[in-house]
Amino acid sequence: MLNDAHITDIVTSAIIDLLGDLHDEHDDIPLDATFAEVGLNSLMLARLVIALETEVGVDPFTGDRSIVDVHTVRELVAVYAEVAGDEQSAALAR
Repeated sequence: MLNDAHITDIVTSAIIDLLGDLHDEHDDIPLDATFAEVGLNSLMLARLVIALETEVGVDPFTGDRSIVDVHTVRELVAVYAEVAGDEQSAALAR
């Protein structure tokens, strides 16, 4: 079961992996930082969403949600936490 702390770890680890040399694996990614502040451009953000879909198992940007409405790492974590929670609730209801 994914909790907020686990999703935060997944998101920040994926950012560090994607940025490679810009961040050391021991660097903290500030949750209130914008994507630009941590070094992500739009192409990298798209690659991040693909990596997170593989890792978390859900794509939160279907339907009413759009990545353009997400501006910080914390907001990205919140979107994945919400969708992962919805998926887990649905699985438990089955």
